[in-house]
Amino acid sequence: QELEAHKLDHSLYALLSPSTSALSNRRCIAESTAGTRKSVQEEERTSFQVLLDVVQFHPEDIIQTFKGWLLIKAQHGPRMDEHNFRSRSFTRQYKLPTGVENKDLSALFCHDGILVVEMKNPVGKN
Repeated sequence: QELEAHKLDHSLYALLSPSTSALSNRRCIAESTAGTRKSVQEEERTSFQVLLDVVQFHPEDIIQTFKGWLLIKAQHGPRMDEHNFRSRSFTRQYKLPTGVENKDLSALFCHDGILVVEMKNPVGKN
């Protein structure tokens, strides 16, 4: 299923505006992680892309970069479900390719709760 079909015009505050230019022809290899979250990290020659299921969270302030690392951290306080209150949090950390900075990243928050973070231009290309 193409991510382009699920695009929302939603700007993440920690990054520059969303970009979907490289999503349509890209294939990702999924790896299951604990719980219902899925994490995908695709590294081809000079590209970088991370997909995370963040449906339980709001996109504000969950993305940061620090000394060559991408940090995605989210939490929400207690919320009532069918039987009780639940609070959730998670942290994911990814090593960025050499030379990649915050300004080189773009983010897209899809309506199905998938957060896509990728490089706008591969390293060495403008």
